[in-house]
Amino acid sequence: MSPPGLSIEKVKKVFLSVEKKEIVALDEVSLFAPQGRITSIVGPTGSGKTTLLRIVASLERPDSGEVRFSFEGNGPSPSIGYVTQHHNLFPWYTIRKNISLPMTLRGVQDREAEKRTEEICKTLGLEEVSELYPYEVSGGMQQRAAIGRVLASDATLWLMDEPFSSVDEKTRHRLQNLLIELVKDRGITVLFVTHSIDEAVYLSDRIVILSCSPGRVVDNFDITLERPRDRFSRAYSEILERVRINIEEVLRE
Repeated sequence: MSPPGLSIEKVKKVFLSVEKKEIVALDEVSLFAPQGRITSIVGPTGSGKTTLLRIVASLERPDSGEVRFSFEGNGPSPSIGYVTQHHNLFPWYTIRKNISLPMTLRGVQDREAEKRTEEICKTLGLEEVSELYPYEVSGGMQQRAAIGRVLASDATLWLMDEPFSSVDEKTRHRLQNLLIELVKDRGITVLFVTHSIDEAVYLSDRIVILSCSPGRVVDNFDITLERPRDRFSRAYSEILERVRINIEEVLRE
């Protein structure tokens, strides 16, 4: 019996250009994202990282291959949350209303939804800005609210496409630590796309490296460093170097 998690098996995706030429975005990509862990996908621009997330989210159909879920306690298909580099909050709703929206759509009773929203705001440090609108808060707070909305949806599989790339370094580190705590406390499974090698090594339990177009898996390994991770340790630097060398080799091809 296979371990619980997300299995992507020999997924291929082909697009047609304006000139009707076939462009292979993904070429038989296979990977496994264990349940309750963070798996990061890194690779150069054009390696198909976002396309792969969209296939997992059923926003794109693969030309071949399959995506399978075998999550314990969640049935055959876990609920999916999607967080991108843009927060995608509704500007006419307050932070609180944006977070509670998934519960409203599911028909959760008002009292329960209010309680859950209050808990989420407290967990994410949004209590003082919960009645403000997205344009009135910082980029970091906007991304926290986007994460809060996914929490409110009770999604068990999070697809995250460079979610922290638009914030400053200090805020990015805070959001990274917040994500690690959420995964630890709630058993969330995360498939995380990033261009940052440091971010991938700091966050991940597993790293998958994709080649340039067409995207293929060129390396796939677990990270066993204990948390909290020391960015200045020798072991951390060695993993950074492994990923960097792989990326450089891909770019030379």
